[in-house]
Amino acid sequence: MTRRSFAAMLCAAMPLLPISASATAAGASEAPRHLFKIQPGDLRSALDALASQGDVQIVYSPDLAAGKTTRGVAGRFTPVDALRQLLAGTGLGWKTAGEGNFVLEPLASPRAATMAPARAIALVPRTLDAVNVSGSLIGNAAIQTATPTYTISAQDIKLRGFTSIADVLENSVLATGSVQGQQTAGSFTQGAQPVSLFGLGPQFTLILVDGKPIADFGRLYNGTFNFTSIANLPIAIVDHIDVMPGGASSIYGSQAIGGVINIVTRSNVEGGELSVRTGTFSDGGGANQRVSFVFGRTFGPLRVTGAAEFDNASPIWGYQRPLTVGTRSGPSGAMPPSVQAGILDYGTAATFTGEPLGYLSPPAGCDNHLFANSTVLSQNPAVGQGQYCGSDKLPGYVTFGNQSRNYDGMLKLDDRVSEQLRLYSDIMLNWQQQRWFPGVPAWFPDDLPEGAIEDAATGHYLYLEKFFAPEEMPGGAAGQMYRQSDLLYQADLGANGHLGDSGWDWDIYFLRTGDRTEVVEPLAITSRIDAFFYNILGPVVGVDPASGLNMYNPNYKAFFAPVTPAQYASFTQGVGELSNTWINNTRATLSNPALFALPGGDAGFAALLEGGSEAWYEPLNPLYTQDAVFEHAATGGGGQRAHGAAAFELNLPWLPLLTLDLSGRYDRYALEQGSDNHKFTYKAGLEFRPTDSFLVRGNYTTSFKAPDLSAIFLGPTDYYTTITDYYQCALAHASTCGSAYQYGIRGTTLPNTTLQPTTAQSWSVGTVWSPVNKVSFSVDYLHIAIRDEVVQQDIDTLIRTDAQCLLGQLNPESVRCLSLTNATNGQVQRALGTGPITGITTYYANLANEVTGSIVGSARYGFSPWHIGSFDLQLDYNDMLRHQYQLASGQVPINNLANPQYSTEFKSIVSGSIAWTSPNGRWSGALYGHRYGPSPNYLATNDGAGVPGAGRLSPWITFNTSVSYRPTRSLELSMLVNNLANKMPPSDPTYTAYPYFNYDNYNVYGREFLLQMELKFGAGARGR
Repeated sequence: MTRRSFAAMLCAAMPLLPISASATAAGASEAPRHLFKIQPGDLRSALDALASQGDVQIVYSPDLAAGKTTRGVAGRFTPVDALRQLLAGTGLGWKTAGEGNFVLEPLASPRAATMAPARAIALVPRTLDAVNVSGSLIGNAAIQTATPTYTISAQDIKLRGFTSIADVLENSVLATGSVQGQQTAGSFTQGAQPVSLFGLGPQFTLILVDGKPIADFGRLYNGTFNFTSIANLPIAIVDHIDVMPGGASSIYGSQAIGGVINIVTRSNVEGGELSVRTGTFSDGGGANQRVSFVFGRTFGPLRVTGAAEFDNASPIWGYQRPLTVGTRSGPSGAMPPSVQAGILDYGTAATFTGEPLGYLSPPAGCDNHLFANSTVLSQNPAVGQGQYCGSDKLPGYVTFGNQSRNYDGMLKLDDRVSEQLRLYSDIMLNWQQQRWFPGVPAWFPDDLPEGAIEDAATGHYLYLEKFFAPEEMPGGAAGQMYRQSDLLYQADLGANGHLGDSGWDWDIYFLRTGDRTEVVEPLAITSRIDAFFYNILGPVVGVDPASGLNMYNPNYKAFFAPVTPAQYASFTQGVGELSNTWINNTRATLSNPALFALPGGDAGFAALLEGGSEAWYEPLNPLYTQDAVFEHAATGGGGQRAHGAAAFELNLPWLPLLTLDLSGRYDRYALEQGSDNHKFTYKAGLEFRPTDSFLVRGNYTTSFKAPDLSAIFLGPTDYYTTITDYYQCALAHASTCGSAYQYGIRGTTLPNTTLQPTTAQSWSVGTVWSPVNKVSFSVDYLHIAIRDEVVQQDIDTLIRTDAQCLLGQLNPESVRCLSLTNATNGQVQRALGTGPITGITTYYANLANEVTGSIVGSARYGFSPWHIGSFDLQLDYNDMLRHQYQLASGQVPINNLANPQYSTEFKSIVSGSIAWTSPNGRWSGALYGHRYGPSPNYLATNDGAGVPGAGRLSPWITFNTSVSYRPTRSLELSMLVNNLANKMPPSDPTYTAYPYFNYDNYNVYGREFLLQMELKFGAGARGR
C-alpha cells in the first residue's frame, strides 16, 4: 500500500486532533533534518515525495490537493519546515496526529494564503540551525537552480558500492581528466588522491567540507603545484556531496575555476548508528575492513553529534593481477624477461655506434632463486648477442593499491543560548598511515665519467644494470615499502543569530585547517652504493683519452652474484620528508532572505567579510641538498601569505517566472616579498520558469586562482628528463631528430615571485523539465576559458627556441635569446657553450591558456508498481565537445581531444543506476553501471595519432550491484559486489612497457566482494 492510499483511508476514518500548526512547529523544533529534493509541480505528488523523504505520514482527503501546485522544496529541513514550505500559497495547513503524522486541512482564510504565493519562502520559520547551502551565501536553497548542482546522497553512495570519497568523485561523469594516484608508481604523491573535473588540472577544483576549505596536501602534485587530496576524508560522516561545475570565485574565491565540490557531513543525528564492513578482491590483495559509529543526542539547549571511523586495507601488488604479473607477450610474440643483472656491451672505439651490440654474458650463470625462483639466463634479440640475468616476474613487484590504515573522527557542538544566539563548534580529525612499493630499486654507473666504464683488458665500453630482488632486501619488498603518515584537521568556532526582529541574520566563525605529512623512503645513499659497486669494479687503472671513460678490471662474477640483506642495508637508509600546510580564516556573514518584496517574491541579500593567512612548508632533507641520495628527485620550499576578501550576493525574483542572482567578490593576497595579488570576480545567474515543471537557466561567471605557494616559494628543485637536442640535430643536417639526438639531462625548476593570478570566464545554459513527480530531465552546456595559467616553462619549447637562437634564425642578441644561451646564467646549459646540453633551468610563468566545452545531462525516473515495490532510475552523461590547450600566447592551440601526446582524458562518460525497494521496505537493491568512453592507445600516446597502429581503445564498462535486507527497523544487512564482471582495462596490444595499461585512466583492482552490517539504536532505531 502506498503512503498516499493509506493517508486517504486514515483521513476518512480518523477525526482531526485539535493541535494547532504553530504548536506543532514549536514542538518539533528539535526534530532531525532530512535532505529534501522535491520538484515544483503537482501538490499530491509533492506530498508523496515529502512523506517518503522525511519518513512521515501525511493524511489528507484527495480533493484537498486536487488541482493544486507547489513551488517545491530543496535543502535540509525538519519535516515540519519542509511541509510548511511545500504548502505555502496552497490554502492548506495541518494538525498533528502523533509523532511523525500530519493531517491536512484548509486554512481559515484560504484566499489570504493564495494572494501572494511568490512570498511563500517568508512563511518558513527562521531558525538558528546551520543550513549548508552549496554555492550561496544566502540560507535559501531554492535560489540555486540557476547553477547546475549534481548531488549524490549517502544512500546512493552505499547502494552503488562506493567505498571511499575518492571512489565517489572518480565515478562522477564530470571527472574526465587523467590523474596520478595510488597506481602512479614513483610519483611525488602516490599517497594522495586528486580529482580532475573536465580534464583540468586538480589545482582548479576547490574542495570544501561543510562549505569551508580544507588545507592542501603538503606534497606537490607531479612535484609542481599545490592541490587538495581526498584520500583520507572519511566516508562515514558524509550526508551528501554537491558538485557544482564551472566558476564560483564570486562566492568562494580562489581556485573555484573548474568546479566546487562540497562534502556535506551529517548533523542532527538522534541516537546511534554502528556500521561494520569487510571486503576482499577475487584476484587477491586489497582485503579491507571498516568500522564506523555515528551518534547524536540533545541535552537541553546543547546538541552533540559525533562520528568515528576506522578503515584498514591491504596492498594490491602487481604480481596479484594477470595483466600486471610481470613480463608479457607483445604484438610480435613473447617479450624478453626484464633485466635483473646485465652488462650492455657497446663495443670498442673502432666499433662504437652509440647503440649496444649485445650483452656481456654472466661468467658463472645466474642465481635463479631471486624474484621467486624466476631469474634465468635470458636473451634479447633486439639488443644483440649475449645473455643477461632476467626475470619475467620482476615488474610485478610494485603496488597498485596502497596499504592503508585510517582513524577518523568528527565532533559537532551546537548550543542554543537563546532564541537570538547560537554557539557552535565543528572539529574533524583524520589520521592516515599508508605504505606502498614503487618498484624494485636499481644501480647504474651514471655517476662515473660519461656514465659508463671501459674494460681495460678488452677495450669494450660497458654499461652495468643491477636491479635488487626482494630476496636481497631486509624483510623483502614488504619490508622496504615507502611509509606515509598524514594528519588532516579542520576546526571552527563560531556563533550566529538574529538582529532582533529586523529580518537580518549574522554568522561569524574562526577556522583553522591543516595537513601534516611525513614520508619515509628507503633509498640508496650515493656514496655508499657507489662504493659498494666500485669495489666490485676494482681500482681505476687508467682513463681512456678518446672516450673519457674510467678503465677497470671488473669482477664480473661478483657483479652477477646476489647481495645479502645485510649488504643491502649497508648502503640504504630511510630518508624522511616532512610537509606542513595550514589555513587560518575568520569570516563574518550578514544576510536577509527577505530584504524587500518583488513581484516574484522576496529579495535575498548577503554580505561577507573574511581575512586570514595560508602557508606551505616542505623543507628539503639535507641529504637531497647535498646530492647524497642516489638518483632520486625531491621538491621543497615554503612560505606564507595573508588574505582578505569581501563579497555580496543578491537574489532578485523580478517576476513569478523570472529570478536573477548576482554576486561579486574582491580578494587580495599579500606577500612580504614579491607581487601582491588582487582580483574582483562576479557572477550573474538567470532562472526562467515558464511553467512549474519547466526551467530554463543560465549563468556567466568570472573566476581566478591565486598563484600556488609552491610557484612562489619553491626551493631550487632538481629533476631528470629526456630531451631532444634540435641544435645538434640541425648541425648534423639530420632528416629527423630521432633517438641519436635524445638523451637524459638534469633540470632545475626555480620559483617566480612576480606571478599574477590565473583568470577564467565560464558560462552555462540549460534546461530542467519535470513533467510529473519522480520524473526529471536536465541538460546543460558549460564553457570554461582559462587565461594566464601558471605553469612551468615547456622544456621542448625552450630547447627549440635555443636552437633557433644558436642557428641565427632568431636574433642572438635579443633578450629572449640571451636568457637562453648566456654561458653564465642561460636557461639552456651546453658543454663548451655550443656542445651537447648538460642542464636546463625552468621557471614558473603566466603562460598557458585553456578552453573547454561540455554537455552534461541527467535523467531520473521513479515508479512504484504496487505488487513488486518501487524503482528509481538515474542516468548521467557528460560529453567533452572541446578541450584546447595553448602552451603560451602566439602558440598554435593543441586539441587535447585529438592529440594523445598531450592528453589521454576521456571525451565522454556515462553512468546509470536502477534502485529497487520492496513493498514492505525490508529488501532493497541496486545495479550501477559506469562507462568510460574510448581513450588513446599506448602507441598514439607516445608517437602521435598519425603513426601506423595508433588508435583508440574500446570503452571500459563496469557494473556494481548491491542487495540489502532489513529484518528489523534497527538492523540492515548488505552484500555488495563491485566490478561484477571482473573487467580489466581495455586490451592494448601496443602497450609494450610495464604495466601495460594507462594507470592514470584505469585500474586493475577487479571484482570486489563486500559484506556490511548497519545497526541503529536509541532514537536512530526509530528512524527510517
